[in-house]
Amino acid sequence: MKSLRVIVPLAVTALLTVLSVYSAMWLTGLVPDGPWVDLLKAAIVIFIIGAAVISIAWSAYFTYIIRTTVERLVSK
Repeated sequence: MKSLRVIVPLAVTALLTVLSVYSAMWLTGLVPDGPWVDLLKAAIVIFIIGAAVISIAWSAYFTYIIRTTVERLVSK
């Protein structure tokens, strides 16, 4: 059970990282040619990286809240 506390967040982080890399590659490939192409691609990559970091942080916080709640209920 102790290793599960490490494996689950690690797996979620790895999955979110892989999904964000593939979605960034896919979305930057959809940008049409033009004078603003580099700015649009950079904005897409920054948005996807930011969303991934926020979701990883939220996942860690949610896991912490669930763990403390379960520990509090078990200790009663």
